[in-house]
Amino acid sequence: MDKPGFAGNTDTGFLKTVAFITMLADHVGYLFFPAEILWRIVGRIAFPLFAYCLALGFFYTKSVRKYFIRLLCFSFVSQVPYTLCFYPYEFGGSIADFHLNIGFTMMLGLWAIWGIDRKKYLHAVIAVLLSFVPAVEYGFYGVAVMIIAYLFMKKEKSFFGIAMGLALASPFFEFFTAGYLDPQGFAVLALPLMLTKTKTGIKIPKWLNYGFYPIHLCLLTITNYFI
Repeated sequence: MDKPGFAGNTDTGFLKTVAFITMLADHVGYLFFPAEILWRIVGRIAFPLFAYCLALGFFYTKSVRKYFIRLLCFSFVSQVPYTLCFYPYEFGGSIADFHLNIGFTMMLGLWAIWGIDRKKYLHAVIAVLLSFVPAVEYGFYGVAVMIIAYLFMKKEKSFFGIAMGLALASPFFEFFTAGYLDPQGFAVLALPLMLTKTKTGIKIPKWLNYGFYPIHLCLLTITNYFI
């Protein structure tokens, strides 16, 4: 498939490093410093960068099918550490309270992007509809961010850059409707990192690329248990 010719950042090693660090900060804050919102604000940067890198990876992967299978394996491997870390009460609990880790959201995003790119729009529609299942982390918002990132790269139109900014900042609008400032709106802070070209030369080994998430969840769970 065609490589993206847009003017955004393609330094995925740098972007994923920032995403790993901010994700770790988010999870540390959630587990150990729940009253300090700054940790969560910093953590909002992580998901948009992962979503952006997934869309970029779609253009550069040699096989979308193998990419999807890797995400599938990653998701299943991560589910137990994810549940133990954030929702331990779900073991033996009701299926209605079950939560899926972010890997499954990424799979839906990749499926939707593939459907749009190949003009198999029914696939894209099914992927988007599945994002509304309550168990899917970030839900439709998460899949929409990945689709917009793909369109931004594919169409090379500033409109999609603006759309990305609005999508990331959209949780801020809850303040005007519900009087509640959702920290998720700070995800817009990731946008400059996507649009500013960097050349750090950082290379992340594939094992770490897929292993950081479940490994850090295991370490956080163990730490939380002994504190």
